[in-house]
Amino acid sequence: MSLGLLFGGIGFLLERDFKNYWLQLKSNRLFWFLAAFYLLHFVGLLWSKNLDYGLNDIRVKFSLFAIALIICTRPPFTKNQLTVFYLIFVLSLFVTSLVNFLCYQFFQDKIEYIDIRDLSLFGSHIRFGILIALGVLANYFLWNLKSNFRWVWLITALWFAFYTYYSQVLSGVISIAVVVFVLLLWELYQRRNWMVIIGTLLLLLAVKIGLLVYLSKPINQNSVFPENYVSLKQEWNKRAKIPYDSLDLRKQELKFTLERYLISKNLPVRGDGVAKLSVSDIQNIEKGYADINETKSGLMARLYGLRFQIHHSQNPSGHSLLERLEYWKTALLIIKENLLIGVGTGDVNDSFLNKYEETNSPLTEERRLRAHNTYLTETVSFGIIGFLFFIAWMLYFLYQQIKFQQVFGVVFILVAIVTFVIEDTLETQMGVTFFALFYAVFSRKMTEGEMDTSTGSV
Repeated sequence: MSLGLLFGGIGFLLERDFKNYWLQLKSNRLFWFLAAFYLLHFVGLLWSKNLDYGLNDIRVKFSLFAIALIICTRPPFTKNQLTVFYLIFVLSLFVTSLVNFLCYQFFQDKIEYIDIRDLSLFGSHIRFGILIALGVLANYFLWNLKSNFRWVWLITALWFAFYTYYSQVLSGVISIAVVVFVLLLWELYQRRNWMVIIGTLLLLLAVKIGLLVYLSKPINQNSVFPENYVSLKQEWNKRAKIPYDSLDLRKQELKFTLERYLISKNLPVRGDGVAKLSVSDIQNIEKGYADINETKSGLMARLYGLRFQIHHSQNPSGHSLLERLEYWKTALLIIKENLLIGVGTGDVNDSFLNKYEETNSPLTEERRLRAHNTYLTETVSFGIIGFLFFIAWMLYFLYQQIKFQQVFGVVFILVAIVTFVIEDTLETQMGVTFFALFYAVFSRKMTEGEMDTSTGSV
């Protein structure tokens, strides 16, 4: 990502066509919205105490402004350029996802995986899951080329869907759901089939209700055998590398992980129960798996894990959903005390750490992180003023994409808007790069002959 930005910047400076650069930027309102967002971070330093943190945040977000500047100073993509853009994007995702999958399947002994979340070897599994979803969208446009190789894009899209299911990345699943749902509605809208559209909406509602019912159903794990914790500890310490009274790799108390895992396998919470565990079972427990169902691949394993978290919420550390709830609760307390202009660009992290101490948060020290919610992060940083600006910015981009009838732009921003709820996308270089690239590409209306957005083809 850094090299790409470097080469783009060198090309920008070598061309030195500043007059045309300005002409391209002058009428691009979406670029100026992004520039204003970046400038807001400089303004936020005025009421920040931790300038080092604030300047580092500005450094990370420099890619946001620089990528947009490099792309938006050029004319919009031609038909061939946009096709190549989709091809390279899909190819890079396919190769990377295949490498991830094969390594996780066949080289677990050589690569130190803790759980399925380590599947993505080259960056955040969450950000990669979102990119995979946009890869499905790119395949849709390539499929509409109506070439002799349409089957390739269909197979690739199916592979991306399988990879998302296998990887258990909830952000990726949500993103693919948004992609498929919007594309389906778009195709139905083109045919003016309102009954099918209504049926699709009702089906989506039914799926949502079914998911909520599944997550709300309690998980009963009660041992029918008498416990013997002395023999349990002795046998475990004989077989395992991590001691009984230590923490597993997810920073949970291993003794509780072990007990839950034994019960999930219908084994006694005693030494003879540990003796019946396989080597892979021992490794699963050390990695923090508290239930045999969580070790399975696929989305259902992830949903089972979330369901367990909802009904066993005593200790949030090591549990992504419970951790996020704790982050959000802490963020709201900070916002309440700094409602108008926030804490500033530099004091976000310090405010969270201080609030965790003040509220005696149950999170372990290494799990005391920021909001993991872009909307809350912007509100903590810049108050209600920053929040309203951010919302207006996102909605204006969505409005422009609908006005331009650019389906890719519509789906991209909807994916971003939805995943902003569970991720600090704009706080990391990978997240900033992902957002800036697609934002800049679709910040202008494609000219006649470049892209037939009314049919979704290129």
